[in-house]
Amino acid sequence: MNLFFLILLIVLLLTVLLFTATLSIIFKFDSEKANMNITLFWLRPFLKALVTIENSQPILTVYILNKRVYSRAVKAGKRKSSGMDIVKLANPKDVQVNAYYGFQDPFNTGVACGVISIASQFINIDSIQNVPDFMAGDDYIYFDATAKVNVGSALMSLYKTHNTSSEK
Repeated sequence: MNLFFLILLIVLLLTVLLFTATLSIIFKFDSEKANMNITLFWLRPFLKALVTIENSQPILTVYILNKRVYSRAVKAGKRKSSGMDIVKLANPKDVQVNAYYGFQDPFNTGVACGVISIASQFINIDSIQNVPDFMAGDDYIYFDATAKVNVGSALMSLYKTHNTSSEK
């Protein structure tokens, strides 16, 4: 009987944490090193997930208490939803973006600067640091972004969307 109450208490605690503790997301893209990764932290250092690109294949690695417990290639799902749909469902907060870029042709750098400035007005971004390099010797892009997501509300939104789409 005590084991039952202990399991019930743990499930209740995890449920409360899902709605109170935020998931921190860090996205980085570096064209010079051909590197792109997404890092997810929840109750740091309890849970960490890292998505990296290796040989044009996304690899998901999960760590619990800084010990690797899972590492596999991510396969595309059968559902047809875009990444922006998932971002809208997650409703990220405290979004901060840093963009460093430069092209050999200053005209292209200026166009990119204008596009980023215009796009930032249509996207819910709390702060953006836009750093163009008009004197770049080589083309490069370095982009990093951070955000926080409430996992419980994101899962509820995903559940509601999935149920309404399956009823149609």
